[in-house]
Amino acid sequence: MVLATHQLLQPEMGLRLPMDVRMSLLEMGTACNHAAVHLHQALTFALQVESALETQRADCRVGAPLQQVTADLQRLADQNFEQAIIVLARASTVYAVYASQVAVAVAAGGPPPLPGSERIAPSDLITAAGMYLPDVRFTEGDVESRVVAEQNAVITHARRHLLDLITNQMQGASSEAYDDIATVAVGNDGGESRLAEFPDALHTYASVLVWALGVFSGVKQDG
Repeated sequence: MVLATHQLLQPEMGLRLPMDVRMSLLEMGTACNHAAVHLHQALTFALQVESALETQRADCRVGAPLQQVTADLQRLADQNFEQAIIVLARASTVYAVYASQVAVAVAAGGPPPLPGSERIAPSDLITAAGMYLPDVRFTEGDVESRVVAEQNAVITHARRHLLDLITNQMQGASSEAYDDIATVAVGNDGGESRLAEFPDALHTYASVLVWALGVFSGVKQDG
């Protein structure tokens, strides 16, 4: 899979948003980008260790000391990768839920909510995605109809991809597996298999919403 960082709310966009809302969205987006970078690094390390293991399987001359070190590194790499998935899942859940709340308000022409103290866990979102991530449709105001259609189409596509992932690929797995990095321990993880695609899709959806928010809540004109 290809992990990516995403654009943040730009200074010339979202000019009608209250400063507290802008700063919260910027901080949440930055946190997600940091988590995404670490997840990419964890995946790279896991692939490097797997490559070393494959080399050892093909070379009968490799001795026990090197085999032991590589096996230990594999356990560490697997653990770090699973924990990194959780870190991004937690960060992107907060980002996506708040971005959805702000987007719903802006699309309805109302004041956007200020960030609250409530923190939604990934398991809450997984079990009630439709409630926490409602369908958002922006309408024409001071924005061209073509831009409105394009932004709505991008939002719909990102949301559908995320919900399809939750519905079709995460069924039967524990939703709480994405809630706490402390649940990932060598030899004591219950055989959990976490999908890195889930927090990546959640991060993408949040970023798409925030970009649209910037477009539909005031853009500084050139000149």
